[in-house]
Amino acid sequence: MSNSIVIAAGGTGGHISPGIALAEILVNKKEEFKLNEIYIHSLKRNKDNPDLVESPCKVIWHNTPQFSKNPFLFPFKFLFALVKTIFEFRKLKIEVVIAMGGYSSLPSIVYAILFKKKIYLCEQNRVIGKVNKKILKFADKIAYSFPIVDSKIGKKLISKVLGNPTRKKILPDIKAVAYKLQTKSPKEKLNILVMGGSQGARQINNMVIQLMNQSNITKNFNFRILTGENLFDEAKSKTEKGAELISYSNEMKTHYEWADLVIARSGAGVISECAIFALPMILIPYPYSTDNHQIENANYFEEHLAAWVLNQKDEDITKLISILNKIIEDRNLLSHKAEKSLTCSRPSAALDTVKFFFSHER
Repeated sequence: MSNSIVIAAGGTGGHISPGIALAEILVNKKEEFKLNEIYIHSLKRNKDNPDLVESPCKVIWHNTPQFSKNPFLFPFKFLFALVKTIFEFRKLKIEVVIAMGGYSSLPSIVYAILFKKKIYLCEQNRVIGKVNKKILKFADKIAYSFPIVDSKIGKKLISKVLGNPTRKKILPDIKAVAYKLQTKSPKEKLNILVMGGSQGARQINNMVIQLMNQSNITKNFNFRILTGENLFDEAKSKTEKGAELISYSNEMKTHYEWADLVIARSGAGVISECAIFALPMILIPYPYSTDNHQIENANYFEEHLAAWVLNQKDEDITKLISILNKIIEDRNLLSHKAEKSLTCSRPSAALDTVKFFFSHER
């Protein structure tokens, strides 16, 4: 065995979670793929991230700066982080870099380019991120979570659409999925899971809190809101009754099993996990996401009839109420969307991605 692997999974949970999913597979299949050691390369500010705390392999921490924080000092701080990374990777004999996207993957990528190591890219969104786009010509392969919007980009690069790698602890039981596909009785209250992403979303929180003033809605739906830690107190102060508020949870499987419907942003990780659980979605894309990637992610699920999409910047709930009233009138709408959501799922994405990168298949 000669190959040591580093997975550059630094910036946000959307980059970290799929990186950890790949690490789980690689650690268990070291012999099969003739690998030596597997490492995660991540930002020090992510030290408390639950996925990294429970990492299946050693985490190498780095302090790559953000350009926006101090553009004058950025070149010096970046160079320092890069040199440190190079020394560490040379010492560990890193031969392959798997980059999960985002600026924090740059030191790993530059190391691989300088020393002619293999580079495998993972792109979570339908719009290729700026860092991945810049280094496509240096990469050996790229794995996509969804078909990308501009298919001309990276056309000569070996690529496959394999889905967003999902951690083992998230994967559902068959019974849980089968239940989502059943048409619920009109007498049964439906459970709505509300998520605004790792930091929460004031817009979504406020929209759902408004919903709870509608008697017909609260009569037919239960709400569980993952508010985000920074917005928990604010949401709690506005909520009198009718909702279960949770600031943050590291046990998402439990919440997905509870839910019949999800109201969320359209980050790649969340929508991929919802699809695995056959969950219908009402998606409210973050309107200021880079290159409108959240809107494109949401459109993919809407095109496949797995979600309703609300492209709005305000907190008006007129369209949201209309969708929920249609579900109240016809529960079959929900089971139909659940079936379509499941068809968009790729529960074996982590294994498929590892095989794609480390086998001789194109």
